[in-house]
Amino acid sequence: MKNNFVGLHSDFIGFGLSMACLIHCIGLPFLLSLAPLTGLSFLQNPWIEYTIIIFSLLIASYALVHGYRKHHKKPSALYVVSAGFIIIFLGHLTQVEWTELLLTTIGATLVASAHFINWKHIKNSTVQFPDCSTENYKNN
Repeated sequence: MKNNFVGLHSDFIGFGLSMACLIHCIGLPFLLSLAPLTGLSFLQNPWIEYTIIIFSLLIASYALVHGYRKHHKKPSALYVVSAGFIIIFLGHLTQVEWTELLLTTIGATLVASAHFINWKHIKNSTVQFPDCSTENYKNN
């Protein structure tokens, strides 16, 4: 298994989406002030944010459950990602703009951290579960 984090695997994609969410949350107030001048007014659409959250949730579910079941059996990344999405959800329930920004930023950071934790667990895993053997991959 490669030792670097960058690559086309689900944890890296999930980490990237979480970071995109984080940048979106932090940068959106600044971009919205420039939106009429630059043609970025589409960023005001809440469905962009919901789409990023849904894709992040789907990728996190796949990557972290796969890592837990097939590689390391350590639930810490699952706890962190759950806390992250709960905090993001709570941020969307609030009516105060700065609270939503703060909570979604914290939540996105936790989701990104969960992907990194999962990757570290997989990288450091010495347990080889039967579903992960190379023989199973060769036969399929």
